[in-house]
Amino acid sequence: MSESPPRETDPRRTSAERARDISATALVAIAIFVILALSGALGWVEAITAIIVLIAATMAYYVGSTAPSYQQPVEPPSADIEPAPADGETRALLTALPFPSLHIGPEGRIEAANDPAAAVFRIRSDQHSLAAGIIRQPLLIDAIERTQETGVPGQLEYAMTGNSEQVWRAHVAPFPSVSTGVLVVLEDLTEGRRAEKARADFLANASHELRTPLTSLAGFIETMRGPARHDKENWDRFLDIMFEQTERMRRLIADLLSLSRIEFAEHQPPDRLEDIALITHGVIQALRPVAAERDIEIAYDGPEEGLEAVAVSDEIVQVAQNLLSNAVKYSDDGGRIRVACGRERSLEAARAEAGRRWPEADRMTIISAQRDETAPGIWLRVVDDGPGIEREHLPRLGQRFYRVDESRGGDITGTGLGLAIVKHVMARHRGGLIVESRPGQGSAFGIWMPGHSASPA
Repeated sequence: MSESPPRETDPRRTSAERARDISATALVAIAIFVILALSGALGWVEAITAIIVLIAATMAYYVGSTAPSYQQPVEPPSADIEPAPADGETRALLTALPFPSLHIGPEGRIEAANDPAAAVFRIRSDQHSLAAGIIRQPLLIDAIERTQETGVPGQLEYAMTGNSEQVWRAHVAPFPSVSTGVLVVLEDLTEGRRAEKARADFLANASHELRTPLTSLAGFIETMRGPARHDKENWDRFLDIMFEQTERMRRLIADLLSLSRIEFAEHQPPDRLEDIALITHGVIQALRPVAAERDIEIAYDGPEEGLEAVAVSDEIVQVAQNLLSNAVKYSDDGGRIRVACGRERSLEAARAEAGRRWPEADRMTIISAQRDETAPGIWLRVVDDGPGIEREHLPRLGQRFYRVDESRGGDITGTGLGLAIVKHVMARHRGGLIVESRPGQGSAFGIWMPGHSASPA
């Protein structure tokens, strides 16, 4: 049996019935007041006043409670206006976006955020804090508020400082289907800006470093073609100088290419096991004839093999060569270079062995190893007995093209890229680089890096 549709209520009938009921109630009350007045229980003045108040109150109630005689029809929602998405749908939308994304509600609170945004701003999944307290970027907060007020999308760039400066481009727009909400999508520009800066630095530094040998070569060529055209006796001297300048350019270009290659792959960790002791021992054997030309002894204290680490063999060879070459370069004739390497139970212990041997020395950590409480540490230390390095130079070690000998006015030359290469190699290997110096007595450079946990202790 089907239900009959509800009967529509006639507003006029409902009003008449209510007027009859209210009137009957009021008349009963008035009759009571009149009887009380006739019996002498209530004075006529009080009775008439009560009747007037009762009539006024009854009319006010009737007028205020009467339903309107008609109702404004409610139009159905337009097909062009979509309903606001549920919270789950909002989160699903943000999760689908590959960039850090936030939904800012009408009260300025973070209603939803995807995982990349939670990582950037350290937002908990159950946290609905004010955006101003989490983002803490005045320019971005102003852009969000402006979009909330005007509904006009916009974008801006800002920098976040921390362990390393990050550059972001924020896209702010009204949230789809939510007229009072704002969608914030962040685009990371850090790598692009770093690449731009690296290119600019490379061009500036390379052009500066190449200008000197090129000017020297051009000068000697012009001299040999002009005033010294017939001065054959000095040609050999000119040619020797020109060869030295050509070799300097060759080394500079080789180091620049090597540094560029290492930086390009710096974000890719190594994936092969290499024996650091075996590599170090091989580099020492290769450089001993070079040191012997100046009567410099290279002493080695460490195993010949058995120090395994996940590493790139060619890059570790370059690290050992650069450290040993610098030690030979800055040692006095007849001096002694001490090389040591080993394995410790932790990275912190390896760091102490690599660069914390001299209590009274000046010390600078050029790059720190990433923390890993479970990994053992492999370390390498190269010590020379040269002039040492003054304290004011330590912070600049590892910078491209910086040479301590230039500031001293010495004759030792180099590209100034050796330690920069070591620094970037150790960054790729999640390792560290430290220097100790005792001016007038010598200096020590040490590296340390995570070792292979399966290696024997």
